[in-house]
Amino acid sequence: QVVYVTASLPYCVLIIYLIRGLTLHGAVNGLVYMFTPKLEQLSNPKTWISAATQIFFSLGLGFGSLIAFASYNEPSNNCERHAIIVSLINSTTSIFASIVTFSIYGFKATFNYESCINKVILLLMNAFDLEEGSLTADNLNEMKDYLMATHPQEYTQLLPQLKNCSLEAELDTAVQGTGLAFIVYSEAIKNMEVPQLYSVLYFVMLLMLGIGSMLGNTAAILTPLTDSRVIAARFPKEVISG
Repeated sequence: QVVYVTASLPYCVLIIYLIRGLTLHGAVNGLVYMFTPKLEQLSNPKTWISAATQIFFSLGLGFGSLIAFASYNEPSNNCERHAIIVSLINSTTSIFASIVTFSIYGFKATFNYESCINKVILLLMNAFDLEEGSLTADNLNEMKDYLMATHPQEYTQLLPQLKNCSLEAELDTAVQGTGLAFIVYSEAIKNMEVPQLYSVLYFVMLLMLGIGSMLGNTAAILTPLTDSRVIAARFPKEVISG
């Protein structure tokens, strides 16, 4: 009964995040980046090893939890059919969660890129005393070339402070694991409206996922103990669980 909550609540949170993520500025950039294949990565065996590892852990193979849960099924249960269904649900969930993640990641990357552009524009306008509005993101490269040609000495002195802003570079700085969970999402959430709400939702979801995973792991230990006649005869189930 607890698993009903720990398994379904993350889906509810992900749906909320999907609706919010798709409405964020720059979400499309993240989705395009996600669905654009990189042949150099696909030809790398480490990519496929990482993918297999992800599927292995997300399905919970080899931990005993699936066998423990399956032991409660009826003998006539179609295990092959359920195995296929669970595998399809697992893969669909991974893609669904990736869409949510990359929409928010696209927002973060776009936010950082535009902030970088604005800092460069402000720096150039102050350094060369340009009129407000004369320098925009659209004509930034042309103005750089113009300033370098007309004021080479001043521009060369300013060059170390000018960052090379690139949306592709921002998208390429992807992180994995805890870095994605606690750094990227946190940075993105703080730039949203009502960040406290989305922060609470996100970390409650992580908590539910963690509890759900541990329930599966403990079931692999509890099931054979409670099924043992010797142990079950001497200790009640509550004591064994404790």
